[in-house]
Amino acid sequence: MARALFSLLSFLLAVLPLCYAATKTFTLNLAYSTVAPDGFSGRMMLANGQIDYPISVNKGDDVEITVVNNLDVATTIHWHGIFQKGTPFMDGAGGVTQCPIQPGATFVYKFNVGDQTGTYWWHAHYKSQYVDGLRGPFIINDPSDPYKSQYDTDLTVTLSDFHHKPSQELLNYYFTPNEGAFEPVPDSGLIGGAGRFNCSFAPAGSTCKDSNPLTVYNVVPGKRYRLRLINTSAMAKFNFTIDGHNMTIIEADGVYTNPTVVNILPIHTGQRYSVIVTANAPTAIGNFWMRADINNLWDPAPWLAGGLNPQVRAIWRYQNAPVVDPTTQIATDLGFDVYSLGELNGIAVGNNPSWNSSIYLDFFIGPLGDQNITTATTTLSGPPDWTSVQYLMPSVPSLYTAQQNQALPNSSAPIPVDDGSWVYIEIHNDDAMEHVFHLHGHTFYVVSHGRLLHAPTATATLARRDSIQVPSCVGGHGGTGEQGCLKGFLGILVNFNNPGTWLMHCHMEWHMAAGLVVTFVNNAGLSSVDFPSGFYDQCNAPTKKTKTKKTKATKKHRSAAVAA
Repeated sequence: MARALFSLLSFLLAVLPLCYAATKTFTLNLAYSTVAPDGFSGRMMLANGQIDYPISVNKGDDVEITVVNNLDVATTIHWHGIFQKGTPFMDGAGGVTQCPIQPGATFVYKFNVGDQTGTYWWHAHYKSQYVDGLRGPFIINDPSDPYKSQYDTDLTVTLSDFHHKPSQELLNYYFTPNEGAFEPVPDSGLIGGAGRFNCSFAPAGSTCKDSNPLTVYNVVPGKRYRLRLINTSAMAKFNFTIDGHNMTIIEADGVYTNPTVVNILPIHTGQRYSVIVTANAPTAIGNFWMRADINNLWDPAPWLAGGLNPQVRAIWRYQNAPVVDPTTQIATDLGFDVYSLGELNGIAVGNNPSWNSSIYLDFFIGPLGDQNITTATTTLSGPPDWTSVQYLMPSVPSLYTAQQNQALPNSSAPIPVDDGSWVYIEIHNDDAMEHVFHLHGHTFYVVSHGRLLHAPTATATLARRDSIQVPSCVGGHGGTGEQGCLKGFLGILVNFNNPGTWLMHCHMEWHMAAGLVVTFVNNAGLSSVDFPSGFYDQCNAPTKKTKTKKTKATKKHRSAAVAA
């Protein structure tokens, strides 16, 4: 009897928080603001006048977020990494799950975060607008965090490349005929919303301040800090480190991981990690560089010609330390294999679920056609099978088309999947750089990786992610890759148990804009989804004529200092 009562009590404690979920409400007022996060003054699209406006909720919460579009362009907001179980129409991918929010209009996103916990982010998912500043952290706190006893303070650290020109101008450049497929190079990098630009490269007549204040993270000796790292870049991959300190990884993309000690952590755009750092430097009072060094992904383009300093910095400052820049040095890399970062208490290697079907995906990025315009295409061996399909945003949302049991156009690169099925997806990369792929609405297990014909590395448990890089191609003519090189590959296993239309795309924004996208269509279970009445009426709503609203950035436009 006692055992039965204990089991009942345990069950009630588990389900009651979900039955009585709190409703958290937020408002994102989108408007233009003039800011200078790296010292160069320019216009950004911001929410509530703040760079990296944060949203924080708890496990099981209902969330209502009102988006007020005071911009002069349409937009949508995506909740990166959130499954949207039962609410696929709230995923926020423009042209996929909803029509854009027109200028002057308001839209309310309503969803439940379910059992998800960890580190996520929100960002515009329409015409590369998150590059202009429409982005911020989305944190789901876990009352049952298995690592809670191992840290004292929880901090969020955003990492981003930063462009002075608006995204539309950058896209126009990228798609210029005969341009050569060189991706736009950022002007600087930001940690916690702040960085430094070399003002000697600023155009004549612009406003720029050298030695811009960096973000400072104030710490107390002996305290343990959970840092939630989020790469919100258009393209940059960072190597993150804090001089003189090791880091223990405990989470990746909202999934608890086996504790893994590193001192330099590579992080691609769209990815998130939580690390625990103890303020235990031998010098109890001092300043240490926090580094996010940008990898060169633009070769052979002259990526430093415009003034970019790839050595992005913030300051890790101990209590009572002098207010000066650090002079510390970076340590020798301990090494880190992203594919071996297994899930805590996850699926053991060798116990992989059996899959129902296999898909093999190749892609191309480069100039095509008579005008040599940059284009990205995918080639699929499935079924379905196709060759050189460029994704184009549909005029009618894909989810609406699927709900009507109609076929998506070929330009949506549709891949039908059975509800509940397991699918093995192998992505091949013949490019000389890594490409990071993100899947909406799901996580996936990493089951193989490497270069074709090479064996994968074994780990204790499988890694589970929603954003992961495909290894680059190596070898070939002159060792430059791309011509006769050994292709990189990534094998992932997905359980498509979430009805909806879900994008999988390269999260290097320029590549997505060029068409490196596919759409997984799980419409067999859409009959169980409760669509709001008249949800797609907004697609026929006329554009409101409204004056562009411009706001001053608030004092919170960046974190000048973060208290211990």
